[in-house]
Amino acid sequence: MGLSQADAARRLNVSRSVVQRLWDQYQSEDSVSRRPVPGRPRATTPAEDRFLALSARRRRTTTVPQLVADHFQASGRRISATTVRNRLHNAGLYARRPVVCVPLNGRQ
Repeated sequence: MGLSQADAARRLNVSRSVVQRLWDQYQSEDSVSRRPVPGRPRATTPAEDRFLALSARRRRTTTVPQLVADHFQASGRRISATTVRNRLHNAGLYARRPVVCVPLNGRQ
């Protein structure tokens, strides 16, 4: 004896509508595999995104063109400098120069 959709949803910690949608898809297609999604495929994988961020953190003075060259050498695939900038931005890395703060209180 199987579970009801509500029981299955509670056990899987998903909403009942998710279980309903998967059940409907299984009945109509005999499969619940992922469907193709619209949009352009990503140029980099999540592992490559981590590689770019790690490379930028290890060598703080490296430039985006150098990171593009490093990625090409590591993976054999070309990606644009804009893609690298976007991935670094998503990782919380920005083009900022370290600033030496001068105390404002007049005492040295």
